[in-house]
Amino acid sequence: MRSADATGAGNKASHTYARNVVSGGPETMGNVALILRVMPESPEVDLEDLKTRLRAEIKGLKDIREEPIGFGLRALKIAVVVSDSAGESDAVEAEVTALDGVERAEIIELTLT
Repeated sequence: MRSADATGAGNKASHTYARNVVSGGPETMGNVALILRVMPESPEVDLEDLKTRLRAEIKGLKDIREEPIGFGLRALKIAVVVSDSAGESDAVEAEVTALDGVERAEIIELTLT
């Protein structure tokens, strides 16, 4: 039994005016901006040569800056934009680390673009 005040209650279907939204699959993923700190093996590594090789080898590279670390050692900070698919950021990190003269590369920032 229904209350007299609940005249619209029941199992009647109601229409909404919201637009249909199609959720994106893996093919519609966004991009991620990565900031990596690239540590050279020693202060003797030619940073200009390393920058040139980074530009040639790393797809999506947008910017390179030098950062003083101490005792004459300078690191490079690089900005790379990659797809938001699984494993892309790890692949860039591994690709940079594999370059001659690089001791290690680590992602220090990651943000959606």
